[in-house]
Amino acid sequence: MQRLLYLVLGAPDSGRRAIVQDLIDGGLTDKESALTNTNEESHDMKGFTSWHWENDTFQIPEETNESQATHQFLIFSPYLDLAEQIEASLDLLDADEGITLARILFVVHCGLLEKISPQLQEWHDACAHFADIALLNRQEGVNRKLIEEFKVRYESMRMPFLVENVRKDRIANPAIILDLTPRRISQVFDLEEDLDSDITDPYLERLPTGERAKTIPLPFGEPLSSS
Repeated sequence: MQRLLYLVLGAPDSGRRAIVQDLIDGGLTDKESALTNTNEESHDMKGFTSWHWENDTFQIPEETNESQATHQFLIFSPYLDLAEQIEASLDLLDADEGITLARILFVVHCGLLEKISPQLQEWHDACAHFADIALLNRQEGVNRKLIEEFKVRYESMRMPFLVENVRKDRIANPAIILDLTPRRISQVFDLEEDLDSDITDPYLERLPTGERAKTIPLPFGEPLSSS
């Protein structure tokens, strides 16, 4: 059985887990099922399992890989390098022919737009580069002008991702979010073997020194450990 993989990006407290749960509850049929992997504690959410980071890879419990679930949501950590997690997800897809990338979801914490720092802006830009859809959450009490400026910024950059409003972690139309049509500008997940091997993603390209050509900051700080 082919499993659809959704990658979920977003800031701390942006509502990623609650949104994923709402997508599962409202977007899957009775014949479909889902697993969600997160590196945060989720004791109160059924079907959520924890991954940990080791040797630049997602260490996911074996029961997840053996499951007959039709959908899988992999929630990234905002405290780990985004580019490394993208590469790890590529490795995950390469290692399991039973998994197909569906979409990359970028959950936006609109409350952070009030005092956005240069680092957070760069991180947002990187998430937008990979995203198929941006979910604007935590809008309560936020100046609407700031939210419109967020939209205009990426429209002016000709980012093709969709933008959907989220109200208190709830999705109005889950089918739009779960749709498989790619909308991301990054081609890293779509490259075929017969394409020019010199094609590289600007955020994944490495210099001869091994450093990233375009680094992505960690605006929320670094984790205390790699686990």
